[in-house]
Amino acid sequence: MQSNQTSHTPKRRRRLMPIAVTGAAVLLLILAVMLALSNETSSRFRKIKTGWEEYSQAADPRGLWISEIRGYFGYGGMIHNFKNYVLRQEDIYEETLRAQSRLLLDAISTYQAANPDPVEQDALVRIKRVVEEYSRNIEIIKQGISEHKSAEEIDALVRVDDSDALRALAVLERHWLDQRQRNLDTIVAALSDGDALVRSLAGVMVLLTALVGLIALMIFALVGSALRSNAAQLKELEARKSAQMAERKLAWVVQQSPASIMITDTNGMIEFANRKLLEMTGYSEEELVGKSPSILKSGHTPEGAYRDIWKRLSQGKPWRGVFKNLRKDGSHYWAATSLLPLLNEEGEITNYIGVGEDITEKRHVDEQIAQVQKMEAVGILAGSVAHDFNNVLMTIIGNTELIKLESEDMDAPEDVRASIDHIEIASRRARALIQQLLTFARQQPGQARRLELHHAVDEALELIRVSTPPTVQIEFKPAVDLVATDIDPTAFFQIVMNLCHNAVEAIGDRGGRIELRLDRINRGTEGGLKKLPKGALGTIRLEIDDNGPGIPQDIQEKIFEPFFSTKPVGKGTGLGLAIVRNWVEEAGGKVRLQSSRETGTCFTLLFPEFEVTESETEQQSRPQMGHEHILLVDDEEELLYTIRRMMARLGYRVEAFSNPALALHAFRTNPGSYDAVVTDMMMPGMNGAELITALHEIRPELPAMVISSYMVEGSLPDDLKDVVTVQKPVNMAGLAHAMRLTIDRSQG
Repeated sequence: MQSNQTSHTPKRRRRLMPIAVTGAAVLLLILAVMLALSNETSSRFRKIKTGWEEYSQAADPRGLWISEIRGYFGYGGMIHNFKNYVLRQEDIYEETLRAQSRLLLDAISTYQAANPDPVEQDALVRIKRVVEEYSRNIEIIKQGISEHKSAEEIDALVRVDDSDALRALAVLERHWLDQRQRNLDTIVAALSDGDALVRSLAGVMVLLTALVGLIALMIFALVGSALRSNAAQLKELEARKSAQMAERKLAWVVQQSPASIMITDTNGMIEFANRKLLEMTGYSEEELVGKSPSILKSGHTPEGAYRDIWKRLSQGKPWRGVFKNLRKDGSHYWAATSLLPLLNEEGEITNYIGVGEDITEKRHVDEQIAQVQKMEAVGILAGSVAHDFNNVLMTIIGNTELIKLESEDMDAPEDVRASIDHIEIASRRARALIQQLLTFARQQPGQARRLELHHAVDEALELIRVSTPPTVQIEFKPAVDLVATDIDPTAFFQIVMNLCHNAVEAIGDRGGRIELRLDRINRGTEGGLKKLPKGALGTIRLEIDDNGPGIPQDIQEKIFEPFFSTKPVGKGTGLGLAIVRNWVEEAGGKVRLQSSRETGTCFTLLFPEFEVTESETEQQSRPQMGHEHILLVDDEEELLYTIRRMMARLGYRVEAFSNPALALHAFRTNPGSYDAVVTDMMMPGMNGAELITALHEIRPELPAMVISSYMVEGSLPDDLKDVVTVQKPVNMAGLAHAMRLTIDRSQG
């Protein structure tokens, strides 16, 4: 028995040896597989961890720097404001450009200090080169503005090819995104490799589990856990990627919003200010964050209104309105603002948000529209009173001249003559005022005619001196006697009145002098008009010079802009100098300005000179007399009486009618006895145009003249366009000239 047992032992050992060896091999294989699995799993997790850390750090300063460079350089940034500075030539754009240039160069320098790779370094150098070129050109723009160059001229001087910088910026962004994509690909590849490895090893473990169930179960548990962890990480990675992209887009929207955005805490301290708010206020982010919004207060809004706003916001209610805020440089801007509380999931207020829109320009436009509407109202008022007012003035002016002539005949005392002169001056001033109203309102089109300027300036100064304080002396120093140009007389009168009145206001109470000089510049001589109309002899120069405080250099170009005024609200329309320049240019002339604090202000008016006509010189001598038989028609009895006496004084035989129907009947009775008809325009029953048409049906060649207190364009039909028209009030010389023009033209 013992020998059998002994013999079986080696056999058993021999049988067990392969099993033992196999078992040992299996165990070694299991250990090797487990070690390999452990090693590969650790390696994959290390790669995932490293890749995740690199990816998470991809939202690093490089991304922020690139975003800052894009923001300061792109739309709303340096390029945009550079073009605005060239076009609008406003100082605010210079300040903004310099600030953005500094911020942009700081961002580039910070990026370069972070040891970027050669691709990034090259792109940064290209961007910096263009930014520095823009910065240098700021001074060129400023010099061009001071030299009064146009936007096109300045643009030609400072145009910068920024395409290379934009391409470099695109390279930076693409390089940064490629780097982030490589990190992400590393993570995904590691996770994919780990997934494949785990699945392949799981297959091996399935075979090994037949031998070692417990080990297989443990391995399966480990594999299952690894798979779940891997899937969870992939899902988390995708979620974080989506959230990061959404967060970045939201940041872009907020920063690039055309509206200003401010976020404060519940105590009202500023936590965030977007780029638009920084541009509107002139502050940097560091200067605003941590401060109270009261830094923007201008004093325009009462403190009680602010308390009501905070009370409403603390109750969870929004507020909308308009603020007049204060910029860092002390200037003001208007902002249409919406304020609202920010609530969390529980409905608690965590922050306050303010969204604003700069409406300064819109308010300026609205004010201009209101000013235009006010001027239209003046025009409507002027048109409504012009007829009656001019009729009254016609009666005053006509009778004053008649009394003046009779006083000369009777050798009246000096004080009586002086009183008559004052009445005449006052009535002429009243006539100028109503003409000014009609002209300003564009209700009465100006009619250019040959005007002798020496006499015209004398007439204007007669009225100007009456309203000028004795502390201001006005001198007229003509170097020529008779010079004429083609211009509406009322317009020329208003030009001289306006410039002299401005000079008186500039001199103020301290006293001073205003000197008017009139001379001639021959054709082709330096200082005259470069382009002269056909028939012009040369250039007439009228200078209006005062020794006032002068006009500041920074507003000398603006004073000719419509609605620009240095006077307080309600003290001026801002239209005076704009209209002066318009009238001068309509006459083919130019306006030049020289002004300084030391010498005062001198306006130089240049007009084309034309030959003085005989009619112009005749009007300045004694009125032309006549002897013809005149049919006079006017529904106003006082005017009829006055005009009849004026015409009788001029030698005419006048038959007057206040009813146009009666005048027509008298003409039918004896049409050959009348040499001309003079009629008012606006009459009841039959107006002047209808009366002339009826008279011409009887006698087509009858000379006709319309003398009206208010003529508008289109009053006369086309077949009566050649009829002489005279605007009431008219003086004796003007009436005499018009009468001879009417009668002599039909005979010639």
